[in-house]
Amino acid sequence: MTRLFGGLLAGMNGLASLWVLFLVGLISTDVLARSLFNAPLSGVPEIVKFSIVGMVWLQMAYVLRSGNHLRTTLVLAMLPRGGQRLVLVLNALVGIGMFAMIAWLGTIEMAKSYDIGAFEGEYPVRIPVWPIWAILVFGAVATLVQFALDAVRYAVSGPSSAELPEAELVAREKGTRP
Repeated sequence: MTRLFGGLLAGMNGLASLWVLFLVGLISTDVLARSLFNAPLSGVPEIVKFSIVGMVWLQMAYVLRSGNHLRTTLVLAMLPRGGQRLVLVLNALVGIGMFAMIAWLGTIEMAKSYDIGAFEGEYPVRIPVWPIWAILVFGAVATLVQFALDAVRYAVSGPSSAELPEAELVAREKGTRP
């Protein structure tokens, strides 16, 4: 099941990466149109604004799963193994709570924007708002699930040495094992 979920997250990450390539092409075309023909493409700022939000939320859970987010583990590495497990489980539980709130509030905003037919931008490019809220909710739920998987893994087996490379250095200095 976790392998299937990992595949879903990798797919979301891949979709966001393709979205980046689309934006590169769109922005480049807009710049060329402005420079060569003095005719910018309509709606590019709105599309870029919404795209950034969508790309971030499509990649959020994947970044958590792969451990590619910014973090400092130096203090955590100095704790005994049980302390590390406790801190990491508590961190995951806080993450679950935060992303549950984001998903809940995002669902409310998504429903509101759908019901009132909210759009961003001016004619001729008007972008409906609710799909971005849907991506936010989906990304928040995926991140929540990843935090839950992490909480279980940390509670059962603790962090891997790859997650806390500083732990090896601290242990060597102390002459103990992490």
